[in-house]
Amino acid sequence: MKSTGRPTFFELLRQSLQNVEGGYDLLAPKFDRSPYKTPEEILLPFFQYIKTEEKFGAGLDLCCGTGAATIHLAKICDQVTALDLSDGMLDQCRKKMDDADLSAHVTFLKGDALELTFEDRFDVVVSFGAFGHIPIEEEEVFLRGIFRALRPGGSFYFITTDKLPFFSFSNFAQRLFNGIMRIRNWLIRPPFIMYYLTFRLPLIRDKLAKVGFQVDVRNDLSFDRRFNYLIPLKHFKLVIATKPLQAL
Repeated sequence: MKSTGRPTFFELLRQSLQNVEGGYDLLAPKFDRSPYKTPEEILLPFFQYIKTEEKFGAGLDLCCGTGAATIHLAKICDQVTALDLSDGMLDQCRKKMDDADLSAHVTFLKGDALELTFEDRFDVVVSFGAFGHIPIEEEEVFLRGIFRALRPGGSFYFITTDKLPFFSFSNFAQRLFNGIMRIRNWLIRPPFIMYYLTFRLPLIRDKLAKVGFQVDVRNDLSFDRRFNYLIPLKHFKLVIATKPLQAL
């Protein structure tokens, strides 16, 4: 049987027994052929929506993974920093930027999204597929790091949803996944932090405002296909969190 190049069940099982960094180091070479990669059906309209007539100066792709979003961000910014905890994912991101002849505009940096040290550095920050790795009790730490990293007037752009309908398949599937992950983390060390149903409206809006952001939730971003692998795309909303020009 011809190989699809996708990660096998046993490769995913092995990855799930690692911590986040080790797991993604293992998965990195096949990540883009897994269901976990953010699809172009999300990325293309997102970046088309946020781009301006003039390029942003500096951008940060936070938890960049293999660079699915980095390649788009590099086209609308003069300079981009691609940050991830996994060396393996950064290697794949670097290869992708090399192939697209964009590496001259990108700095690749290994780092923890909860320990950002940037100060007034970026005009735009984006992040995809990483919020489930941020423990709920650490979300304000994560947001404060982004707030510090942005220049006054700069914005953090991301997509999320309101609470999903309680009886929907998506809500059931994500709760089931979270239950399995909690059992795994109770039985096995080191833990693998990845949970769904986090970073959702309206709670995340309140946390953004508490940190100091001016928050705009947009309902007019639309996608070409109906479903992501777990969440109907019709539920997604664009959030624009802007650092005020002057401190309040």
